[in-house]
Amino acid sequence: MAAARRIRLDCLGSGFAFSSGRYWNGWLLNGRVLLDCPPQALPHLYRLGRSPADIDLVLLSHEHGDHIGGVDLFLLDAVHRHGERDRPWAIAGPTGIFERVRTVVGDHSHRVLRDDPRFAWIEDDGGARFEWAGVVVETVRMQHAVPDNGYRIHIDGAVVAYTGDTAPGPHIAELAEGADVLIVECGGGGPGLHCDWDDVIAIRHALPASTKVLVTHYDPLSVPPLPPLAGFTLAEDFAVYEY
Repeated sequence: MAAARRIRLDCLGSGFAFSSGRYWNGWLLNGRVLLDCPPQALPHLYRLGRSPADIDLVLLSHEHGDHIGGVDLFLLDAVHRHGERDRPWAIAGPTGIFERVRTVVGDHSHRVLRDDPRFAWIEDDGGARFEWAGVVVETVRMQHAVPDNGYRIHIDGAVVAYTGDTAPGPHIAELAEGADVLIVECGGGGPGLHCDWDDVIAIRHALPASTKVLVTHYDPLSVPPLPPLAGFTLAEDFAVYEY
C-alpha cells in the first residue's frame, strides 16, 4: 500500500518581483500555513475554497512588497469577516516585521496593534524554534538585501523547508537538512541577493534524492534548457503538489 501523502502545497504564485505574467510567489501548506503573503494571496485563497479563517500561521520571509503586499487585505478580511473565530492568528517574520506590516496597512480600522488578542506576533533573527497550532517552526537566517528568514516547518509528520529570497550558501543546506521538500527561490539578479539556475541545479545535486526540490520566485521568460533531474520541479501558478 502506498504511503499516505502528508504534504499538500498549493502554489498561490511562482513568479519573482517583476512578474513577467506570473503571480508573485506564495504558498498554502496543508490548508493552514501561509508561506509569504503576496499581493494576490487573498483572492487566490478564496479561489481554493479557503479564507483567512482557515489559516493558523503566516510565515513572512522578509519585508519586500512581493512577499508582504497582500497583508493589508488579508488582515482586513480576517478582522471584518472572521474576527470572532475562537483562536488567534500567528504572524512570524524577522525582527521588525510588525512595524513594517503596520506601515503597509496604514491608519485603517484593521490597523494592527501589538496587544490585539486576535493576533500573535513572532519575531526573530534566525535560530529560533516555536510551536503554533501543532506546527513546529525553526527559523534559519538567509542571505538577502534585508533581514530574511527561511523556515523549516514540521507539520503532520513531514518537514517542509522554505527559503524566501536568498543568495546561495551553506545556510540553504542547513535549512534543507532532512526535509521532505525544499521550496527554493531562483530570482537571479546578481550575486548576494538571489539564487540563479546554476545554483538551484547545484542544490538539487547536493541534496539526497529523498528531498524534493520545488523552484519558485523565478522569471518564466528566462528559464534555460534544463537537464533532466529527478525530484526537481519548476512551480506553476495554481498547481498543487502532494508528497
